[in-house]
Amino acid sequence: MAKDKRTIPWSIKGVSPEAREAARDAVEASGKTMGEWLSEAIQATALAETAPRMPETLPAAPLPAERPIEAAQIAEWQALVERIEAAERRNALMVAPLHEVLTTIARRLESLESRIDKQTAVPAEETPEEDTPEPLEEDSPEDRQ
Repeated sequence: MAKDKRTIPWSIKGVSPEAREAARDAVEASGKTMGEWLSEAIQATALAETAPRMPETLPAAPLPAERPIEAAQIAEWQALVERIEAAERRNALMVAPLHEVLTTIARRLESLESRIDKQTAVPAEETPEEDTPEPLEEDSPEDRQ
């Protein structure tokens, strides 16, 4: 006969009745044993306690008005953008002919494969035999006389 989880003895001293009841409810909801649930809760709490903490308040980042962008920086960025755009245009110009060549090669290969498949599909019995003349025997020197 299974015991009610609420009748399971509690051997940890110093735990308030409210905390015990909350733990029992959490164990019941999780479907785990008390030991499993406590182990996970203790590990999670220990990790949270030992993890490096972020400061409560972060130093305020300077506002954009406090860090003015200089005209020289804007000019550098614009030059960089123009270089990237020019590189993209060059790449597109180089890739287009390669695409055409590769497409042509692919079509030719498919055509050759198709012809080879058709040739190998015809059984050897159906191919006409060529009439080849038999080689002539050379006259021996005695026959020439």
